[in-house]
Amino acid sequence: MMHKSNFVYIALGSNLRVLPYSNIDKFHHNIKNRFPKIGLRVISCSSNWKTYPIPFSNIPKFINSVVKCLIINKKMNNPHQLLEYIKSLEQKLGRKKQRFGISRTVDIDILDFKGIILNDNLVLPHPRLHLRKFVLNPMNMIAKNWKHPVYKKKIDFLTAKIKTKQHLKEKL
Repeated sequence: MMHKSNFVYIALGSNLRVLPYSNIDKFHHNIKNRFPKIGLRVISCSSNWKTYPIPFSNIPKFINSVVKCLIINKKMNNPHQLLEYIKSLEQKLGRKKQRFGISRTVDIDILDFKGIILNDNLVLPHPRLHLRKFVLNPMNMIAKNWKHPVYKKKIDFLTAKIKTKQHLKEKL
């Protein structure tokens, strides 16, 4: 069994187009085909979750999921390289550079990279992952025993601590 430090967790989100599910499905297809070429293997994908934007606004609801990947070679053993690749993939999938908090065809975030803690142009683990049920619930489906690298707490504990009302619905 691989040690958890070889894993990378990536969040996917979309709320544009008539069928945002197709954007997430398109991304799942892309990563399964492209990630091995860059040094990652997709181990598992959560189901999709439909959520309201945070903070709540009039923009369309999001479809979110989480993907668990295994680092399979040294090509992708650097979180900054992965971030660079993800940003280029977002552009290929139609994301436009826009201001924070608006609709987007695809949003890809690195949640956790081998348990590394960073605070430079890339913050790891993702600075708000412990505050978002739309990340924690899908992650719980694929990594029940994952612990937050900073807080050292499991997903169930983190989810129970979220006091804000966050409506989500699993959509298989």
